[in-house]
Amino acid sequence: MLLQVKGVSFSYGSVRALQHVSFSAQAGQIVGLIGENGAGKSTMIKNITRHLTPQQGVIAIEGIPVNEIRNEDFPVSYIPETPVFYEELTVLEHLHFIKALYPGTTRSISEIIGIFQLEEHLNKAPSALSRGTRQRLMIAMALLRTYRILIADEPFTGLDPKQISVLKETILHHKNDDKLVLLSTHLLDMVEKLCDKYIVLHKGKVMATGTQEELASYAGLPLDSSMESIYLKLVEKS
Repeated sequence: MLLQVKGVSFSYGSVRALQHVSFSAQAGQIVGLIGENGAGKSTMIKNITRHLTPQQGVIAIEGIPVNEIRNEDFPVSYIPETPVFYEELTVLEHLHFIKALYPGTTRSISEIIGIFQLEEHLNKAPSALSRGTRQRLMIAMALLRTYRILIADEPFTGLDPKQISVLKETILHHKNDDKLVLLSTHLLDMVEKLCDKYIVLHKGKVMATGTQEELASYAGLPLDSSMESIYLKLVEKS
């Protein structure tokens, strides 16, 4: 199993953000981490990416606890909910910076620029970009490095329909490359039929896991039910 989360708990002071969360995911899967705002999705992601440390439980990649993996060997690329840039660097300089950090990547800068239509923005600073273009740059940077696992926190925010379509196609391509994609979102229509399985978080706990059809069956709904109706029914039952 590529990613294993076992009994992870995390609190912010007296607020319990995660309570004994467990799930696993393997290479070649697209996994949706879904739930309303405040469900614990971002906290879970930050524990996987080592921005936070579990107060209880273990997170392992290919059987190795993430805190034991050297930084240069950490096989996770992360698209945060809020883009982070070096304001003194241009768009093109950001891409060259990532390429220099991860020289083993097979993707070219020109390929990434074309995929995310950044040509007219190459000499701009991030502060001069629209919200959607900043998001595209953040995604482009994440895809330029080498990784086994791609984790995206609310990646569809700020993108127009065409850009969303491009991102979905890119995500599906990663599945074919035998990589794991973990998508965190509260926009359930964005991941409708996209994921191989879903992990439903509610108030810091795993409420259910499974394919869309399995979750529909568990919720007592028709197998062709939408993710939104499935989620609402699961919350109602909890």
